[in-house]
Amino acid sequence: MPLRFKDNSKEINIPRGSSFKQAIAILSQNSGQRDLTVLYVIGRLKGVDRRLKPGWNKLSDYITPLEILDKFNRGDTVKIKLSIIPGYSLREIRLAMINSGLSTMQDFEAVCTDMELMAELHIDAPSVEGYLLPETYIIEKGMSVKEAVVMMVRLLRMRYPRDFTSKAQTLGMSEHEVLTLASIIEKEAQRDVERSIISAVYHNRLRRRMPLQADPTAIYGLKSAKEGVKAADLRNDNPYNTYKIAGLPPGPIASPSLSSISAAINPSNLPYLYFVAKNDGTHHFSTTYREHREAVNRYQKHFSKEYINDSQP
Repeated sequence: MPLRFKDNSKEINIPRGSSFKQAIAILSQNSGQRDLTVLYVIGRLKGVDRRLKPGWNKLSDYITPLEILDKFNRGDTVKIKLSIIPGYSLREIRLAMINSGLSTMQDFEAVCTDMELMAELHIDAPSVEGYLLPETYIIEKGMSVKEAVVMMVRLLRMRYPRDFTSKAQTLGMSEHEVLTLASIIEKEAQRDVERSIISAVYHNRLRRRMPLQADPTAIYGLKSAKEGVKAADLRNDNPYNTYKIAGLPPGPIASPSLSSISAAINPSNLPYLYFVAKNDGTHHFSTTYREHREAVNRYQKHFSKEYINDSQP
């Protein structure tokens, strides 16, 4: 006899640690059908009790008991699709999680700044910014925000280039510094072919102790990158603004892709110290300050008069 639910379809949660008997009891409570002993016995005979997967199960109206057992047997639980785009900041990831139904604003912020969790994950930073792997995740409904964050951090480290540690050590950089630089490269590069070149510019500047002067750092935490970076933004007294501070900012400004992480530890062997957007997705790279100023005047006329003077070697 088919089971009938109040709605056309119903999602029933089988909590983690539930026994098969408890799962049947939950099913009975939600369907209004008190005696499901036969379903329990058949499930035991078929071994479904040993393969029961916790989670949310979507059950349509008039579903038969055998169809329910089949769903339990296959672990056919409700999944949530969560897309983290390369270059997303924690603000944007938070919104994606909230829209997916995985998190609330309070839960997300509490988890991402939990110092005990940072220590557990060996992240020497005030938050997990930059440590959440950009990816399209298919997540079990009911997964906690903490479980999701831990999964993303661990997956990022699993997918590091094989030579990540040795290359970082050769460059004299920590994991945190590599991810910080990679996040800037991610925000600047639109073409994969330019990532290692942009990386070279920043490495060259770091070696010469020149300010990085990376535009995206000037607006970090202040406004969305979609609003664009204006000349006035470069004067922001922002602790991440590399027009105002020396060296790398305190931490990543976004979640870098694996391509940007690879570029951060594999800079091109080129002498460039400057680059400017050509407004077609590519950049003009320069070695001298004079050439760079000419390029700014050519491609960024709206910036040229107000642009803060670039540091010269």
